[in-house]
Parts: sequence; structure tokens; C-alpha cells
Amino acid sequence: MSRTPQRIGLFGGAFDPPHDAHVALARAAIDELQLDRLHIAPTGDAWHKTRPLSPGVHRLAMCRLAFADVPKVLVDDRELLRDGPTYTIDTLTELRAEYPGAGLFLQIGADQAAAFHTWRRAADILQIATLSIAVRADLAVAEATLT
Repeated sequence: MSRTPQRIGLFGGAFDPPHDAHVALARAAIDELQLDRLHIAPTGDAWHKTRPLSPGVHRLAMCRLAFADVPKVLVDDRELLRDGPTYTIDTLTELRAEYPGAGLFLQIGADQAAAFHTWRRAADILQIATLSIAVRADLAVAEATLT
């Protein structure tokens, strides 16, 4: 009897602070992508952030509280524990090793999708994971009025 491969998601970000939209997005990703698990990964040393972030220990605690009632979520501290800049490719590579044979899904917002080409090893990310892009309703409305 063959077993269906697991579906594992990664949703990273500053989460400074995590808010209701983050939680709603996590719930939607789990449902829409039929995820078995969604890793919520507060970023460590975010190479792309220009503003200082709250200490990682606080963002991790806020994530644990914010996502506590979301089934299938695992608040993952690996990026906070990593020395040096935090890159999504490193986290996805680790998840690939932890979940051999699983389908990996990377959840990002439309703002990050626009900058995705600047990410470290973006092409490799696309080889490891399926990109799932969340488009904000207010952004879609704003774009529609500009065209």
C-alpha cells in the first residue's frame, strides 16, 4: 500500500508583530494547499530588512501565541537560531531533509513575489518548493484601478 506524500508548507517573515492577517493566511494555506504541516518561521538576521526588528525571542513568543489555535502549525525557531543572514533556501533544504519525499510549499505575499528574483538562489527555491503567492484584496483592487 503506497502512502500519499506529505505536503509541508513554509511561511516565513519578520512577524513583528504577527497579526490576524498572518493567521488568516496560514489557515487559508493549510486548507487550500491541503497541507499536513505548516512551519511558521520568524526570520533571524533578515538580509533584506532595512528597519531593525524586535528581538527574535519576542517575535517567537508572539508567533507561538498568535498561531496557537491553528491546527497543523509548527512555530519553527530554526532561522532565529542560525548564525548570519537568514535565507529561505537554507530552511527549505533543511525541510527537504526532514521530510524526504514530501511536497514543499513556500507561502509568500505578493510584495515578496515582486522581489523574488532578488532572493538568494531563487531558481533553486523553485526546484525545491511550489511557490504559493497570497494576493491582498486591497492590492488587487488598487492595481485594477491603475490599469
